Amino acid sequence: MVMGDLVLLESEIDPVISQLIANGFEITALHNHLLYELPRIMYLHISGIGDAVKLAQGLINVFSVTQTPLTGHTANQTLPQEYWSTVEEIMGKKGNRVGRVIQFSFPRADNIKEFGVIIPPSMGISHAINFQFEGQKAATTGDFVLTANEVNPVVQTLKQYGITVTAIHNHMLYESPRLFFLHFWAVDNLERLAYGLKQALKKTNTVIE
Repeated sequence: MVMGDLVLLESEIDPVISQLIANGFEITALHNHLLYELPRIMYLHISGIGDAVKLAQGLINVFSVTQTPLTGHTANQTLPQEYWSTVEEIMGKKGNRVGRVIQFSFPRADNIKEFGVIIPPSMGISHAINFQFEGQKAATTGDFVLTANEVNPVVQTLKQYGITVTAIHNHMLYESPRLFFLHFWAVDNLERLAYGLKQALKKTNTVIE
């Protein structure tokens, strides 16, 4: 199984959908994750089941109608550990540092299934929290993976800490329990952002530690 999202310019959406259909992929969602970005980008979520090599070749065909480079890029210089020690202490775990960004992933405590099969957290159903350090402040973005009863408690908590909710929507079609993906964005003091996001995590059924 392959599942994920494609980050597309608006002009790329229609040709990509045509390629996805031609290569046997299902389209599960199309929406924004951010607000006010330039150029405007949309996220097209996909899934596919079948031979791994054929799925991989199909994705290459899809990427061929986009401006997405298929070669890697060199990350900006990684910041010293002391830049991130406070945020890691607040979040309660070590993050994955990539250049000037630190990434955290928090899996849900419940099992998420599709067609009776448990989907592992690594397939995109963990809460994703990212920080980018810039000057005296930090930017944060990512998404919470929520059941229906968790959506509004998380929204209210994020608002208390000045974190903007940018989108609430689905990423899949047949999952159980039903999930909503809540995206967020803020630029503020790093410690305040981290503390607010940690409080929001506490409103969910999540493995926090």
